[in-house]
Order: sequence, then structure tokens, then C-alpha cells
Amino acid sequence: MNVQEAIADFLQHGHTVRNLSDRTIRAYQSDLSQFQVHVDGAAMVDITPDHLEQYLDKLGTGPYRDTSIRRKVAALKVFFRYLEEKGMFPESPARRLKIRKPVENRVPTVLSSREVRALLSAPKDQIGALAGTRDHSAGGRNRYFCAIRDNVILELLFSTGIRIGELVALNVSDVGVENNQIHIIGRATRGRTVTITSRVVIEALMNYLEMRSERSLTNDALFVGRSGTRLTIYSIENIFKKHVRLAEIKRHITPHALRHTMAAMLVSSGADIRDIQEILGHASILSTQVYTRLPIQKRRGHTPADPARILVESHGARMSIKKT
Repeated sequence: MNVQEAIADFLQHGHTVRNLSDRTIRAYQSDLSQFQVHVDGAAMVDITPDHLEQYLDKLGTGPYRDTSIRRKVAALKVFFRYLEEKGMFPESPARRLKIRKPVENRVPTVLSSREVRALLSAPKDQIGALAGTRDHSAGGRNRYFCAIRDNVILELLFSTGIRIGELVALNVSDVGVENNQIHIIGRATRGRTVTITSRVVIEALMNYLEMRSERSLTNDALFVGRSGTRLTIYSIENIFKKHVRLAEIKRHITPHALRHTMAAMLVSSGADIRDIQEILGHASILSTQVYTRLPIQKRRGHTPADPARILVESHGARMSIKKT
């Protein structure tokens, strides 16, 4: 069996047995196809740890971010573990494969105050435009519901710094309406509870929950589409792109940029780095310290016109965190 055939077998197993999503299958296919090009038609049984080390060295000299290299290495480990379990290798040649280069000091994408304001205003403008037609038809009600939902999604992405995967996993039961708290299940089940202090965010969330309760839903997902099913990461990305376009933001940004922006504003406002670590749900303080290296002056004495303070205070990024 050559490498191409082994990859095809692995992907088929992932689809039919492991029931992996199409998105995950495509990611594995992309990363493993790149490795296939590197070994250039070699037989699968001839692959050694040296092949993998050479491939890793090649990735390290290329235009890849540390996170991309880690993802590609993870894909190789899963792939070769599968082949080991099939008996093709007595031991996976990727078992001891490690990234030797340190985590890069890349600068996260941070939005300007103007961009944040424009982005958070985009769904609110749609709500105003659709309010008059909300009761005219089922389509009108659906469009209005989606605008209300999108507004909450963007507010939570910014005000809590929640990851997009954590956002789609939220259930209605994770929202504590009596204490304005949201329980977030983070990576590797590292949970945190966020108390939202902004009335803007709280009222938007309560309004959305009321409208959601009026729909005949059979699942506990907090954020649902028109058909009533849980939104996916892909859905959230499309919602975000739509409002970036409406906000007339010309550069490429992702939902994660709101998380970076909130963290950068907290650093700018003089928040303690350990508190920011808990807000973001970082397992390591090293992941949080990247925000201290941003070209943002740390401010302790604010003026009323300070945009960081206005945005942070009005949108509730001051939160009390509790580990669970």
C-alpha cells in the first residue's frame, strides 16, 4: 500500500466509522496530502521516523505558523496510530515526533475601536430595519429572529472572549438568568463561569431567550438556525462574515479577532494578567502573555474619552471568573 492509498483508507474510516464531520475530513485530507507530496510515492511500510523528522524540518523553514505546524503534526500522529492499530507498523513512526521550535511570538489580530463599534452595530441596524416587517410573514419573523440572534452572538464573542467552538456548544441550561452568568466548557473540559456585567449584553441575551422560547424546538442548543437545529462553527463564521461586510470592514478578520481585541483592551486597561488568563480559559499563562507584547500602551489613569475603557465597560468585558 502506498501513502496515497493509506490516506484514502484513513479518511474513509474517519467518515464511516468515526463519523467525523466533513470539515474535519477536509482538514485531515489537506494536511496528509501535503505529507504525501513530501515522501513522493514511497511505500507506506518504508516510512520511518527520519522521514517525519525531515518533513517537520521542512515545515519549520516554511511560511507556517506554529499552530499550523502543530495541527499537521497532530494529523500525522492520528494517521500513523490508525495504521499501527491496523498492524501495518509495530510502532507508529510518529509516536515520538515533537516540535522543537518554540511557540512563535506572532501578533494577534486586534480590531480598532471604530471597527468594533461598526461590527457590533451591524446586527442592531438590521434589527431596526426588520422590526416593522417582523409580523407580516413567517419569513419576516425568521429574519427578525436571526437578527436578534446574530446580535447576541457578536456581543458574546466580544464581551466574554468565548471561542467559536465554545459558543456553538452552549446550551440554554448554561445560561443563568438569575445571576447573569454563562457556564463555558472550554478545551479539555476546562470550564469557567463568566458573569456578564453589561446591561447591553444582558438585555440582548434575555430578549433572544424569550424569542427562542416561542419557537417549537426539540433541543437545548442556545443558538439555533431557522430550522431549529444547533448552529455550527461554519454557520457562525458565515454570520460573522456577513456583519463584517455590513460594517464595511475591508481587511480579513475572523471571529477570534474579537477575543483578541477584548483581551488586548483588558491589558490596556491595566487588568491583571492572571485574571485575563481565567477570562480566556487559557491553561497556560504563556498563551495569555502574548497580549502584553502588543503595541498598546498600558493605561491606568483613564479619561472619559478613552475608547478602550468605553468599549470594555459598555460591553461588559469586566467579568468575575470562577473555575469549575
